[in-house]
Amino acid sequence: MRSKFQFIIISTLIACAILAFIEHGLEINYVIKTAAKICLFFITIWIYIKIFKDFRFRDVLLIHKMEKKDWIRLAVLGLSSAGIVLIAYLALQPFFDAAVIKEDLTNRLGINATGFVFVGLYISLGNSFLEEYFFRGFIFYNLPKKLGYIYSPVLFASYHIPMIMLWFSPVLILVCFIGLWIIGLVFHMVNEKNKTIWSSWIIHIFADIMIIAIGLTIFF
Repeated sequence: MRSKFQFIIISTLIACAILAFIEHGLEINYVIKTAAKICLFFITIWIYIKIFKDFRFRDVLLIHKMEKKDWIRLAVLGLSSAGIVLIAYLALQPFFDAAVIKEDLTNRLGINATGFVFVGLYISLGNSFLEEYFFRGFIFYNLPKKLGYIYSPVLFASYHIPMIMLWFSPVLILVCFIGLWIIGLVFHMVNEKNKTIWSSWIIHIFADIMIIAIGLTIFF
């Protein structure tokens, strides 16, 4: 069992470290970076399955574990998460320059105004699923509960920092890290009852839609 937990921690740290290097060490666009992320996450999980044989890709996607009242609760939580994102943006808006974000998206990632719409759709539906599967479905459910609550949210928060580190001051980056860490904890909590990723994914979608809506104001 110990080797299993060691593999999860080491392999996921390596995957996220490689993604951090790709984010700033290679001059490639967002599409290629996204393909690299998908490959790294898939390969990490696939190798784990081949070695330990105690996890199946579909295990955390069983829809029958969700009841009608769960979906209603998630709709409320999802709308609440979108509202929190909006409030946080309005509160922090005076402390960062939106033009810097736009320039980074355009010059470093190759995302223009039109492309941002399609990127936004992917982030809201595809990327949110990818992150929930990797950080919650794979890492959290395969680690002891206490270790999962410590390691997965910290890695989740750390994984996002390279993506935003050119946008904000060190103080705001620290605020973002703490916020992402708290979000990771909440996502684990809402998933625990059903042992799937549906709960956190739905809430994640709502939050990302609000983020993309805010992002659209930068371009349009």
